[in-house]
Amino acid sequence: HFLTSGHARECDGPYGFVQAIREQIKNGVDHIKLNLTGGIMGPAWDRHWHSFLLEDELRAAFAICHQRGFKVMAHAANPQAVKDAIRLGAHTVEHGYIMDDECIDLFLQHQTWYVPTLAISHLTPGQAANAWEARWVEQRHLAADLCHRADMAADEHRAWFQRALAAGVRMALGSDIRPLKEAALLEMGLWVKDGATPWQTLLAATINAAAVCGVEAELGTIEVGKLADLIVVEDNPLDDIHHLRRLLLVLKEGQIVSDKRQQSV
Repeated sequence: HFLTSGHARECDGPYGFVQAIREQIKNGVDHIKLNLTGGIMGPAWDRHWHSFLLEDELRAAFAICHQRGFKVMAHAANPQAVKDAIRLGAHTVEHGYIMDDECIDLFLQHQTWYVPTLAISHLTPGQAANAWEARWVEQRHLAADLCHRADMAADEHRAWFQRALAAGVRMALGSDIRPLKEAALLEMGLWVKDGATPWQTLLAATINAAAVCGVEAELGTIEVGKLADLIVVEDNPLDDIHHLRRLLLVLKEGQIVSDKRQQSV
C-alpha cells in the first residue's frame, strides 16, 4: 500500500460504495474522500488521466454522503472527473493536474474549493530548486518512473494552478504528503514559485485551510475566542515565504511550547 494505513477502501458497484461509506461513517470519520481518478504517485495502471468510477457509482457515493451530512473530498486529476465532482457537490477537489476552462467556470459557479497539491508533480530530482526541496527529494527515494510521471505532469499542473488563481477560484493549501510540517512548508514555497503572492499563500494555508476542514471558528485567524495556536518568526514571510522556517516562538492554545529567542540573539 502507498500509505501505511492502506491507501483506500476498494469498492465496486453503487451498493458497494454505499456500504463502504456507511461503514466509514460508523467508524467515526469526519469526511469522505473519493478517488475518481488515478494519480501521479501510483502503480503503472493508476494514471491521472484515467477515470475509475462509473456514473451510477459516483451518484450513489455522493448521494449517501449528502444524505448523511458528510462532505466529499474528491481526488480528481483530469477534466471530466473534476467536472463530475463539482457538479455532484464535492466540498473540495484535490490535485486537478489536468483541467479545462469549463472546470474553472464550475469552480467559480459552485464555489468549490481547489487544493492543488503542487508538491506531487513538482518535487523530483530534476525540479528541486533549493536545498529544502533537494533534501526532501533525497529522503523520499522516489522510483525513477514516478519521478518521470511527475516531471511530465508538472507544466500542465502549474498552468492550471495559475489559471485558477487568476480567475479567483477558492483555493486552500494542502500538501497531500507527509511529514506534514515539512511538506506544508515546501508546498508554500511551490505556490510562490508558481506565481502566488506570499499573502495569497498564507491565506490559503491558514483561514482557507481552516474553512476547508470546518474549523474556521477555532483556527485560521488571530481573533478573540479562537485557539491561540500561533508561531512567531524572525523575519517577515511577506518578503520571503521561506522566512516561515525562521521560528522564534511556537504557541499551543496560548502556551509557549518552543522558544528559540535566546538562540537567535
